[in-house]
Amino acid sequence: MKTRFILLVGLVVLTFSTPLLALEEADLILFNGKVITVDAQDNIYQAVAIKGDKILAVGSDAEILALAGPNCKKIDLKGKTVTPGLIDSHYHLMYYGAQFWPGFLNIRHPVVTSKAELLQVVSNYVAQLNQGEWVSGNQGFTLQFGETLDRWDLDAVTPNNPVYLRHCSGQYSVVNSKALEIAGIDSLTPNPPGSLIMHDAYGQPNGILSHYPAENLVGRYATGYGDRTVEQKFEDIDKGQELCLEAGYTSIQDVIVGSLQDIMTYKQYADSGMLKVRLYAMLLIDFEQEVDTLISLYQPINIGLYRFGGWKLAMDGGLAGGTTLLYDKTLLASKISYPYHPQDELNRMVKKLHNTGIQVAVHVGGDEGIDMTLTAFELAMQENPRPDPRHRIEHGLFPTASALQRMKNSNIILSTQPQWITWYGDGWTQGTDEATMNKMLPLKTMLNMGIPLAFGCDVPASPYQEPKWAFRGAVVRRSGSGVPLTQTEKLTIQEALHIHTMGSAYASFSEDSTGSLEPGKYADLVIWSHDLYTMTAPELNDLVSEMTIVGGIIRYDAGQNPFVSVSEENDCPNCPADFQLMQNYPNPFN
Repeated sequence: MKTRFILLVGLVVLTFSTPLLALEEADLILFNGKVITVDAQDNIYQAVAIKGDKILAVGSDAEILALAGPNCKKIDLKGKTVTPGLIDSHYHLMYYGAQFWPGFLNIRHPVVTSKAELLQVVSNYVAQLNQGEWVSGNQGFTLQFGETLDRWDLDAVTPNNPVYLRHCSGQYSVVNSKALEIAGIDSLTPNPPGSLIMHDAYGQPNGILSHYPAENLVGRYATGYGDRTVEQKFEDIDKGQELCLEAGYTSIQDVIVGSLQDIMTYKQYADSGMLKVRLYAMLLIDFEQEVDTLISLYQPINIGLYRFGGWKLAMDGGLAGGTTLLYDKTLLASKISYPYHPQDELNRMVKKLHNTGIQVAVHVGGDEGIDMTLTAFELAMQENPRPDPRHRIEHGLFPTASALQRMKNSNIILSTQPQWITWYGDGWTQGTDEATMNKMLPLKTMLNMGIPLAFGCDVPASPYQEPKWAFRGAVVRRSGSGVPLTQTEKLTIQEALHIHTMGSAYASFSEDSTGSLEPGKYADLVIWSHDLYTMTAPELNDLVSEMTIVGGIIRYDAGQNPFVSVSEENDCPNCPADFQLMQNYPNPFN
């Protein structure tokens, strides 16, 4: 009976924010604010205490300040809002950091927004180069709707320097004649599996390379793409995680690590102690012929902040390149679409990868591609019904109603980008039709059905990474020009925040340790410039992270000297005396 009593007391101490926690002293306390926990009840408190790398307690100022020992650091929030650190489910950490390398020509938005601007930027840049030097653009350019770009356009401004330019979507590149010559691409060059070398009416390559394998035929020669050293890749990771932390991301999921070498580069970086964000990596597989070899070399990695835990495949491209795999091939968005893997090949690949015991994610946007992906998942899971595989669809823009039911039945996660509603909604409307747009990202329906959802910004395929864009897309659902898009599928800001924290945590099997501010979980949190639950839509444009904390360590601070002293009596003259639990706010974005 005595043993049972001791265990019961221990459970009380671990579960509740009560004076019993005063037996432990906090290392860091944030008080006098609004702490949105995103726990099961979406409880909101005044303060949070951190010990080591974990949350010690959440509660009122009086409760939490009582946990301060003589060496505890304290931050007066002055009414600011704290949330769990955001978790980005679709990021390209190393590759995004590389976009800021000074050897790349910057062609990203807003530097380039049209064909004329792009050609002018290239022309100005070439004037500074020696003949034969590469013009390597970062990812990537955007064009006005209806504009096209080919090798002859580039030849007109740079005939003697090879050019390699990636579209912002990352789904196709445009190169000039000199680049095709260096890569040995001519009218007889076969298409690599799952990709296209585009041709003109006379059968000549027109300089457009669709999807990674075709792009890599030239990209491997282009300065900054095929020749990056480990030291440069470390610098890329440095830059990428700096930007993550500034945006308010404490965990990210890099869903296209292009090689086992880069998986190990991340490990080297983590081993060095330089990694500052939680990183979950997935290895891209382009060809069926690679599968057996990569499986034989696979070793799980789980060290500190770094985990390698998944495989990544691709089934279609993007709307801008006309390669979104839709059933309706008359639409501009799908005019040259094709499955990157035939159904039987995809089935074999997914089956083998599923049998490794780790997660499989598939890039797919169109309704036909989604259905093909679900078929492969279902067959693999029926043959080997291992518990809780949590396979994922990345993007999943235009699912059918039957696809939603299949996703629910198989617990398939949708990892997607609601910010694209704002940025690309006008282009999608022009490139599809009303029936297709009515299917576009039915987030509210999926949430109500219980389909797991996760949000990620997908930089550099997205022009900006700040989470305010995901929130705006999810809760406002208007295109950049202001056109409302399926308003019945709007989320509340509470729902959007939950998806960007607990939802994305679930997508990487980390919901027990991250995603909410609860005792025992990692102390990953963000202080925001605005109150997410009460701010207006115009104010959302100004939402920024003011401080980002990972594992109890301040990793980003927009201000200086945040620590304050509190008297021995834990006096807090600025704290509201009548603080009450706040939850279930109405959606302020209606």
